Amino acid sequence: MRAREKTIEFLQWMVEQPSPSHHEQAFSRALAERLGQRGWRAHTDEVGNTIATLGDGDTCIALLGHIDTVPGEVPVRIEDGRLYGRGAVDAKGAIGAFVEAVELLDESERAGKQFLLLGCVEEEVAITRGAFHVRERYRPDFVINGEPSGAHALTIGYKGLVRAELEYRASLRHTASRDYRAAAEHLVEAWSTLRARCDEWNRVRPLFEQDLPSLTSFQTGTTETEEWARASVNIRTGPDTDGERLLSLLGGVPGVDVKALSNKGAVSTDGNDELSRAFKKAIRERGARPTLRLKTGTSDWNTVARAWRVPTLAYGPGDSSLDHTPHEHIRLDEYEEGIAVLARVLTLLPTRP
Repeated sequence: MRAREKTIEFLQWMVEQPSPSHHEQAFSRALAERLGQRGWRAHTDEVGNTIATLGDGDTCIALLGHIDTVPGEVPVRIEDGRLYGRGAVDAKGAIGAFVEAVELLDESERAGKQFLLLGCVEEEVAITRGAFHVRERYRPDFVINGEPSGAHALTIGYKGLVRAELEYRASLRHTASRDYRAAAEHLVEAWSTLRARCDEWNRVRPLFEQDLPSLTSFQTGTTETEEWARASVNIRTGPDTDGERLLSLLGGVPGVDVKALSNKGAVSTDGNDELSRAFKKAIRERGARPTLRLKTGTSDWNTVARAWRVPTLAYGPGDSSLDHTPHEHIRLDEYEEGIAVLARVLTLLPTRP
C-alpha cells in the first residue's frame, strides 16, 4: 500500500461546489474531469451521474455514493480540525474517502479488481433517479454504499419507506345536509386506520422492525362546485412489512385516491458475509472495536438491493447526526481514519473466479 500524504484538498474542493438535488450537473461534470486528471476513466451518464472506474479486473467493487445534497448553505471553512460545509458528511465525505482509498492501493493490491465509483444524483429526494439508472446497467460483486457511519462502524441495515399522497373530492354540499361529512374527515379516517394498524404491529417489535407513519402535510379547500382534502403520508417500514398492504389500507376508505410516490423495502445484512468480515478485520487492525448499526432512514442501497443481490453494507467517515443540519462538518482525523479502513478493506476483498 502506498504512503499517504494527509490532505483534504480534494474533499474541500468537492464541498465547495454546490450540488443540491436536481442541480448536480455542473458538479458532476467537474468531478468527472477531476477524476480523469487523477487517472480514473470517468464520464457523466444520461441522468447526470458521475461514473468512474479504475482497474480492469473481473471482480467489480461498486463504491455507491451520491453527489447531491439537501438545500441550504453552510459556509465552507476549517476550524478546530473540522471541515464545515454542506455535503461534508452527507455524503461527499464518503466519496472523497472512496477515491483516496482506491488510489492508495499498489498494483498488486488492485490486481483482479475493478473499482466502480458511482456518484448518483437525486438521492435526497423521493425518486432516487440516479440509483435507479445505475442498478440496471452494472452488476457488481460487492457494494459499499457511501453514507456516514463513523470510521469504526458499519451500517448493516436501513428501514424501508412508503410515501404517498391522498386526495378526496366531492360535490359541494351544505354542511347542514343530512349525512354530510367533510372531505377532511375521509382522509382522517384513512390516516386513523393506518395509524391503528401500525400501533398494533409495533407493540411487540423492536424499532428496526416497526412501521413508523407520519402525516407530513394536510390541506383542504373548495371550488365553486367541489370540496377537497389532500394529505401526504410517510411510513418508515421494517423488513417484514408489505408496502402494498399499507397503501391498500390508506385506499380502503371509499372515495380516497392514493398516489404512491415511493415504496422501498428495508434492507439488511447479517454482518457475516465477506464484505462485513473484511470491514470488521480492518477496523480491529486499527485497534478499534467495530460497531454495527441499523438506521431508521433510507439510502441508495434500498434502491439497488433487489437487483444487486451481492454482499452490501454502508460505510463512511462522519457523524450522521450532522446530516442536513446548519452546522454540518467532518472531523479531519476521522476522514483520514476512514480512508485507512477503506483501503485495507479493498485489499482484503477476494477476487472472483
